[in-house]
Amino acid sequence: MKEKMVNFLLENANPSIKYAANGQNTIRCACIARAGYDDVIDIKPQIQLSLDSFRRVLEVDSILDITRAHQGRPERVNPSGICYIFNDPERWPCRYHLDMLAHTNSWKSKENIKIIADSMTKLMRTDRPEMQRGANSWVGYMFGTIGCFAEGFTLAREINDVRSTILDRLELLCRCGVAPYVVKIQEEVEILRKSINNDGICEANIDEDQLNGFSTYCGQQLEVDWHKKNPIRRLCDITFRALLILHYSERI
Repeated sequence: MKEKMVNFLLENANPSIKYAANGQNTIRCACIARAGYDDVIDIKPQIQLSLDSFRRVLEVDSILDITRAHQGRPERVNPSGICYIFNDPERWPCRYHLDMLAHTNSWKSKENIKIIADSMTKLMRTDRPEMQRGANSWVGYMFGTIGCFAEGFTLAREINDVRSTILDRLELLCRCGVAPYVVKIQEEVEILRKSINNDGICEANIDEDQLNGFSTYCGQQLEVDWHKKNPIRRLCDITFRALLILHYSERI
């Protein structure tokens, strides 16, 4: 079974360099990294592409410097219909770049970790709402990216006046070793730390959909279900993720 999986992942594991925050190979190599097969399958080109994508955030003032406006059809979320298209070729970080870096170690040096930290600090800016936008690729028509990052990147959501930590984002960043260099990450980690009660159970408000709402970008539930008759299963899943975050937040 392992050999079949390795052979499947090995196919076309080279970087896609034409489109920013896009490409099946980026997803494929993130899967290789998560599976721990990066010592079997060479994904160094994609790891370098991930680093270059985060570095690009520091080289420009904003995403508007490397995109062009495109008039599309008006939608509920964007009444003007104006979208933004990455220039070709270009670099920009996405969820899978972060995922790949979080689950590999070959790239880790103090210099590289600082690149990720400084990029995320910039992406977490909230003082420029006009810059809080993502972008798409152009392949003869507009083509969505794979979790393109934008300014205003947050580690928590507020729904009905309840603030909830987004555990998966926080975990990936802490795995990258950037927590000591990013104040907002440190603050979120401290919220989790203080939520651990005397019995070692995490009582923090968390974005539950990120744990049990399985989809392309979320779903980390380990317990079979979170049935109301057995709420301890929910607490076990949350506590496990919280302790992982606390562990990785202290590693450099």
